[in-house]
Amino acid sequence: MRLLAQVREWSEAQAETWLAWGAILLGLLGLYLVGMDQGMALGVFLGEVALRSNWLHELFHDARHTAGFPCH
Repeated sequence: MRLLAQVREWSEAQAETWLAWGAILLGLLGLYLVGMDQGMALGVFLGEVALRSNWLHELFHDARHTAGFPCH
């Protein structure tokens, strides 16, 4: 019950702050996936298959070249 009372006390500014941090974290994750990942993100879930086939690299290949990231 106390947690519910604390949630109700959040101001709009606090909610906007948490939303902004969430958007920043998602943006950084997207930047990592497009710019740096060579299959390791999917490798956690799919194992060596993701590392050999390099699906994320191929998915983001053109976006990397457009953004100026080296990938070869």
